[in-house]
Amino acid sequence: MAIDNPVIDTEVHKLINKGNKLVESGMYNDAIQSYDKALEINPQLTEVLNNKALALARTWRHEDALKCYEKALEIKPDDEEVLYNKGIALATLGKTSEAILCYDKILKKNPGDASAWCSKGDVYFESGKYEEALHEYDRSIEINPKDETVWNNRGLTLAKLDRIPEAVMSYDTALELNPTVEKIWSNKGLALAKMRQTGESIDLQKIASTLHKEEAEIVIPEQEIIASVTTSDRQEESHVPIPVLSEVAPEKPVPFYINTGTEPFRINSGKNAVTGKSKEYLIKGNAFFNEKKYAQAIDFFDISLQMESNNCITWNNKGLALAREDKYEEALICYEKALEIDPDDYVYLNNKGNALYKMGDIKTALKTFGLAFEKNPENMTSIRGMELCIKSLKKTM
Repeated sequence: MAIDNPVIDTEVHKLINKGNKLVESGMYNDAIQSYDKALEINPQLTEVLNNKALALARTWRHEDALKCYEKALEIKPDDEEVLYNKGIALATLGKTSEAILCYDKILKKNPGDASAWCSKGDVYFESGKYEEALHEYDRSIEINPKDETVWNNRGLTLAKLDRIPEAVMSYDTALELNPTVEKIWSNKGLALAKMRQTGESIDLQKIASTLHKEEAEIVIPEQEIIASVTTSDRQEESHVPIPVLSEVAPEKPVPFYINTGTEPFRINSGKNAVTGKSKEYLIKGNAFFNEKKYAQAIDFFDISLQMESNNCITWNNKGLALAREDKYEEALICYEKALEIDPDDYVYLNNKGNALYKMGDIKTALKTFGLAFEKNPENMTSIRGMELCIKSLKKTM
């Protein structure tokens, strides 16, 4: 039912804007409350249902998010943006066939939608159907050959199919389109590492030759926020399950894609699980980190640690935020705290090595990257860290 009262329209607009700002601040539960108040006034607002669903997804309530998408589609059955996001929620819940139906519905109406082909490929990839995923990525590339994300995802799929030389070529095409994406360089390096003969030692010079030329300036990027849904999910080739919210609704649907850059802000399960209010403040800190508001992120990480001081993820994330403010000594303390809790985590070791490198303690940094390499011999960050430490030490000889 349409709303004719301009006073009510203004109130709804204020509630929507308030909800969107709360999402931007990582205050998802408060945002949901604001959206609910807007929906009490007008339950027919599909964009508010969509944004509420996105906020629910950010707090891992995908079943509830799915219900919101379904309500929105009851009002507007052909809303492509909602169909995209519903597909993401279904894929996250492991409902592959239903997710595929969402993208098929979009493609039936618009077969030239390259993003929908890519999203369909991502769903197949996540369900282990690599041949089907490759077919969808190829269809996407036929329509838009200039998307480095699709070329990267195609490379990941070829690697899963043990077609490594083709995977490297796909990564090369992605890097020609955008040579600044660290994850693609890392994926290419992993593919080259897999090509070595069994038992052959890793040639650091050979691996370094595959990296972006600007990295000759001795820059070791930190490994980003490492919170995973499962322990097996914390690896180089991971996906981003949550789309980005902007304004009342995104102008274009945000596709479900395999991560080519920053690790997604998620929370570990198992022995390192963050729970209750501590988890909520960690999520808020991650949101500020993502917005490059590092001081605010540190504040929220501190609150999380006050509630749960023995969580290695929060210590690591605080270290990353401190490092972004060039506070490497403080960051180092955080990484060491994380390693006291989980001494076998190669990601924390890499971040510690990076802080030591930035502080000028090259020899200790080299040893730390070496320990990380022992934990995971195919991790490109530790390989690159050792290579750059060696280069730096040679300059001082």
